[in-house]
Amino acid sequence: MRAYVDASFAGCKLTRRSRTGFIIYLNCSSIYWYSKKQGSCEISTFGSEFVAMRQCCEYVRGLRYKLRMMGITVNLPTLIYGDNQSVLCWNTKIPDSSLKKKSAAVAYHFCREGVSRMEWVTNFLKSGLNPSDVMTKTVVQERKRKIRMMLYDIYPEKDDIS
Repeated sequence: MRAYVDASFAGCKLTRRSRTGFIIYLNCSSIYWYSKKQGSCEISTFGSEFVAMRQCCEYVRGLRYKLRMMGITVNLPTLIYGDNQSVLCWNTKIPDSSLKKKSAAVAYHFCREGVSRMEWVTNFLKSGLNPSDVMTKTVVQERKRKIRMMLYDIYPEKDDIS
């Protein structure tokens, strides 16, 4: 199982709230996607990315539980990829990191707990290779290429998507 997570910092021009987006893949097929405005107004990219990661981790934990209830064993940790290196690679692996904002601290401890239990492993992925950018940003030039990345397993022989 793989997950790609991203957040657009202060993407809404009216409320300046960030948008969370993530895509869950199971055996090379996307099974779930999520794109929603965050409930709180974060003051940094770090905070909005951490909220997005927490939401993705919550869904992954629930999905792993549902798969086990259906009799499907989930032995390996879920790989979670994101484009914010400080959140996904550094802070989820350091047990004594201190955060001043309570919501960020709760998100940190939730994500950190899952990493220590080997439920998921966080990894860095360049923004240009992250398919979850489609869920958060509206860059028209990159949209076709990223949608092609997402749908590669469905339409591998086609060169362009109409």
